Amino acid sequence: MAHFEDTTLAPGNGHAPYVPCVTFVSELPNELKEQRIAPLIEERQLQRRLFYGIEIMPRTDNIPVCLNFTGFLPMLPLFASVAWLGRSSWKVEPIGQVESLQLASHLAPRIPVMPHLTLYRLSEERLDQFLNLNFSNVLALGGDVIHPAQSFRLSQSIVEKAKARSSDQMSVCVGGFPEGYNKSVGVPPNITFHLKYLKDKVDAGADCIITQVCYQHETIIDYVKQVRAAGIKVPIMIGITSYETFKKYKTIERLQGARLQPGLYEKLEKMNNAFLEDPRKNPYQIRQFFIQIYINLICHILKADIDVFGFQIFTLNNYGAAAALVKELQNQGLFDGK
Repeated sequence: MAHFEDTTLAPGNGHAPYVPCVTFVSELPNELKEQRIAPLIEERQLQRRLFYGIEIMPRTDNIPVCLNFTGFLPMLPLFASVAWLGRSSWKVEPIGQVESLQLASHLAPRIPVMPHLTLYRLSEERLDQFLNLNFSNVLALGGDVIHPAQSFRLSQSIVEKAKARSSDQMSVCVGGFPEGYNKSVGVPPNITFHLKYLKDKVDAGADCIITQVCYQHETIIDYVKQVRAAGIKVPIMIGITSYETFKKYKTIERLQGARLQPGLYEKLEKMNNAFLEDPRKNPYQIRQFFIQIYINLICHILKADIDVFGFQIFTLNNYGAAAALVKELQNQGLFDGK
């Protein structure tokens, strides 16, 4: 659910066809019995044990993504979501040629996949075209920019139409914002408005909430309690990241507003300065720094007894960092409910 500047090259205009590089593993079945993520998440919730998904982008530095699932063994992700880069994707015809949807189609036979869809310049016809692709899941997002020509203003519209067209056979997830959400620059986030819109989306049929990044476990726990107090009962997955560099951290800070507490930020700056002076010295220091932050955050959330067991890793296509985080969770016995 992380949003990024869109540097993706649109198909045509002499560009090479989009061909992702994905290595599957034998643990991923050749034919899935269940593609929808809602029943899969419900099953994991009932087990009350840690699980995770991953979010990926169709390209890394303008090169088609290369993803090797062996790096996540033995604890594979429950599903993969694929980011929608709206400022180029809206004009690609036919819609099935959008690179994120090509990647989703490539993944779907082997792992439950959830393509994102944003409202940016989305028309009724375009939404129908997306639904005609018959994906089993969608993450319905408003997007960061509103265009005058788009047909919809609220992502609730995607939820309603997806549920109606699929006879409730499509799993639909929506975004959650622990630190609030407000598009008006300079206006403090209004959690009351956010919870109202969130409840409207859930009442319209949303099956799951995936939150944006937040580094403070206290804020996340309080947010979950407020969501439950508002009468929202669907599962909540917490969005986390896998950073390799200070630059990627700053990108998320700028686009989402998620910020480390001052003391941790100062430590991160010092690590980055040391890295810039000598990149060969402890090149994975920033990776380990964030792994420890998220281990601490996940432990506090699991111990808070708020029925949150799922975490969505916004990989930023940093699969080494994401796999290292999963490995550390395994080493600490967190997948075993310890």
